[in-house]
Amino acid sequence: MAETATKPWDLEVDLVAVGSGLGAISAAIAAHDRGLRVAVLEKAPRLGGVSGFGGGEVFVPNNRPMRELGIEDSDEAGRRYFAFLSAGFADARLQAALLANMKPAIEYMGKEAGVRWIAVEGLPDYYYPDAPGSHAGGRYLSVDLFEGKTLGEWQARTYPMTPHVPPGALHREMYAWGGLACVTTWDYELIGKRLSDDQRSFGPGLMGWFVKAAMVDRAIPAYVDAPVRALVTEAGGVVGVVAAREGREFRVRARRGVVLGVGGYDHNRELARQFEAMPDWNSACPPYLHGDHLVMAGELGAALAAVPPTDLAMFYGYHIPGEESDGQPLYRSSWECGCPHALWVNRAGQRFCDESFYKDYQPAAW
Repeated sequence: MAETATKPWDLEVDLVAVGSGLGAISAAIAAHDRGLRVAVLEKAPRLGGVSGFGGGEVFVPNNRPMRELGIEDSDEAGRRYFAFLSAGFADARLQAALLANMKPAIEYMGKEAGVRWIAVEGLPDYYYPDAPGSHAGGRYLSVDLFEGKTLGEWQARTYPMTPHVPPGALHREMYAWGGLACVTTWDYELIGKRLSDDQRSFGPGLMGWFVKAAMVDRAIPAYVDAPVRALVTEAGGVVGVVAAREGREFRVRARRGVVLGVGGYDHNRELARQFEAMPDWNSACPPYLHGDHLVMAGELGAALAAVPPTDLAMFYGYHIPGEESDGQPLYRSSWECGCPHALWVNRAGQRFCDESFYKDYQPAAW
């Protein structure tokens, strides 16, 4: 529950970033570079969040890396595609802010934080070529291989790899090897060497670049195993947080604000069922996502927005008995979707969706 500022503080900073994925770490870097004192609080024992546990791609139309490859695009085409994706549910002001700032953000992190972006050629927009403004490839940005050893003390407290994406490989290499349909013939000697050298790709690589920029290069303090339990208010505004750390309450004052840059609600079954409208729900995400931002901000009267669940993407997955992720059962995403000869059937043995397009699964399941 929210608290008022009546107790002493354990730490005082200008900005508290709650979470340690792409959103929270980006906010921490930007605030630090503007002269603010920042602290990062993370519920999990490792930094990186969902961003460091997944594909690590960002979507930016008309980005500089794609233009440097000679791939043409335009801001107007990107705007039309975003309008199509939002299907009338977007807040026009917020969408305009997103479109105006996504390219400057990417370029800032490349120049000032050293992130080495790569435009993914050959990966088209989901709805290409049917949707207005859609593009054949290059809008997705990934990162170049990241050297885990450059993280210093944070090397062991970040995700070197995940069970969900191919470790130590770049998109262009996977495509050259024939993609997922030819996974048995990939260059595993090269992948093995990169794993032994802790060369990271996809999500672990993305967050490797960002954690290095924040925690190593800028020495921004980060506290893991420090879940935020409540927001602290004073005179109608949020002035800090109450977290748990090393078995006791940890109160952090935030003179300029709190950024709730946490993940979703995957492991809060009540919220997952409410927002996804699916009676049976499991997630491939790390087991630290409980919708804390929705609960804490909602307690203070914040407005919550939701889009129809049939507009979201859901991977079907499975659990192999005995497999765990951070002490909880691991659910693997079924990457067989889109591969030749893949068929999805219900318990009656009937096909019910377009197996080549995973965003069709959840609407068809309804």
